[in-house]
This record gives sequence, C-alpha cells and structure tokens, in this order.
Amino acid sequence: METLRIRIKSREQADADFVHSFKAAQAGKRATAKKGVCFTSLEAVRALLTEKRLALLHLIRKRCPKSINELAKIAGRDFKNVHADVMLLKQYGLVRMSAAKRMARQRILVPYQAINIHAAV
Repeated sequence: METLRIRIKSREQADADFVHSFKAAQAGKRATAKKGVCFTSLEAVRALLTEKRLALLHLIRKRCPKSINELAKIAGRDFKNVHADVMLLKQYGLVRMSAAKRMARQRILVPYQAINIHAAV
C-alpha cells in the first residue's frame, strides 16, 4: 500500500502545468505522469474530505465491507448517501471497486494507507 498525495496549487500553476503537458504531447514527447490529486484550494480539499467521508474510508480499511449496502449498515447511514459518497471518492481515486458485473457484488477497497496533503507556499 502507498500514500495518496493531494497537492494544492494555484489556478495559474495548474494551467501552466496543463499547457506544458499539452505542448509536450503535441511535440510527440511523453509528459511525466504525476500520481495523486490536485486541487486549487484547501477549501476544495475540505469539501471532498469531510468527516463522514473520512469515516467511510476508515471503515472500509478496517472492516472490509463486501458492498456499499454493508458499508451503509456498518456506518449507520442511509444507503443513498453512502453510495453518493463512495462514488465521489471513487471518482477522485480514493477508493476502488472490484470488477464484478453486479454493483451489489463489488467489493470496496481503499488502496492507500495514508493521505498526504502538500500545499506550496
């Protein structure tokens, strides 16, 4: 397992990084891939990593639920809200779902042991 790196950088820096990667791709060069997630503000990170979502991540790692329904029961929360949170966390790469045809049989995995938030000053 590894640590997820969340970077916070200015919008200008994010745009400059995109332009640099785009020009490298146009020139046929490979851009260096950076692992992790990037946000433009600490508030955006806080909006993603709410207390309830962090609690879900902890429960997934500790209890290894076999489905979102089981996770909702363990967390004592409504299935619909837990499902929405898990799908959002999946979108940002904080959770992964096993490859099963039926959603009810997909195992939820947290591929990271820790989250590192890096903010440049």
